[in-house]
Amino acid sequence: MQINNIGYHHFHDADFKIERPNGSGDYLLLLLETSAVFTLRGEEVFAEANSFILYKKGTPQLYRVDGQKFSNHWIHFDMSSEDLCYLEKLEIPLDQVIFLGDMNELSLFVKNMCFERYSDNKYKEDTIQLYMRLFFIKLSEKIHFGRMNNPNSYYEKLSIIRTNIYNMPYLDWNVDGVAHQLTMSKSYFQHLYKKQFGTSVMNDIIQSRVDHARYLLSSTDIPAVKIGEMCGYTCSSHFFRQFKLRMKVTPSEYRKNLKIANES
Repeated sequence: MQINNIGYHHFHDADFKIERPNGSGDYLLLLLETSAVFTLRGEEVFAEANSFILYKKGTPQLYRVDGQKFSNHWIHFDMSSEDLCYLEKLEIPLDQVIFLGDMNELSLFVKNMCFERYSDNKYKEDTIQLYMRLFFIKLSEKIHFGRMNNPNSYYEKLSIIRTNIYNMPYLDWNVDGVAHQLTMSKSYFQHLYKKQFGTSVMNDIIQSRVDHARYLLSSTDIPAVKIGEMCGYTCSSHFFRQFKLRMKVTPSEYRKNLKIANES
């Protein structure tokens, strides 16, 4: 890995923004000390303090301040094909905002690399290479193991959220609201949820509502429209459409088929 430029604990004013439609010509890693707003794949993504993003070469770099100031550490660098394989092995995500929590250890690596880059140390390039390797190892640990070993981790909270979705399908569940509840960005919440459960949160929300509707259709005589309301739908046509997509029949047809099966 070849560092092209590096900055530690840089402050910027409230009007600071970066607009690089074609990227910076190299890889860019940002460690955020304050919150910021990123534009990724055409959508605005809120990144809270203590998050990071690693832009791959050629990805548009569009981000701005969210507040009165902006502070971050950053590294512009190039990688060989071997380096890319190493990052893949460590499962470092690209072009995605990830919340890390405590960044003290990672910040210290950046500080040390800054010192080495501008020092007279004859072995500084070798030293920086070692620091970069260690930095990404620690970053990978932070992403993939840190939260799972923490009893207050997001992984535990996500399990509670999923249980509640299936136990209370009638609530007004939506991705934005749950992400806000967990104080994380929408995109990062969706990434974590799917990584842990192998399905999207919206799929679970829909499935929980359809499951509850099936129960009510089979055990009560409540009209289908009312059942939709009891399952969290504010629009009956939306309920009928999602139910048919999952069950291949309408709610009324589902109830009718059950009665025929029970009578035979």
